[in-house]
Amino acid sequence: MNVCSAIVHAKPENAVGVSSRLEEFPGVEVHGGKDVGKLIVTVEGGEDDTLADIMAKFGDVEGVISTVMIYHYSGEEADSEEVIQ
Repeated sequence: MNVCSAIVHAKPENAVGVSSRLEEFPGVEVHGGKDVGKLIVTVEGGEDDTLADIMAKFGDVEGVISTVMIYHYSGEEADSEEVIQ
């Protein structure tokens, strides 16, 4: 399982449109920040390279000012029967 999160900056007046365009990418979800133009974005997917390629394309989206990755996790998914103690 690979997960990245990023802050994608856009002008507040463009943020809703930018959010919609970003969510067209596979594995991308926007979780908030539209009101201030700092979109909280997660990308989930297969390989690290795939996630990096997707995030690199954010800069090509009309209205995106910049993208800053703030978190990356790459590892095995927990077994559904695993008990957390």
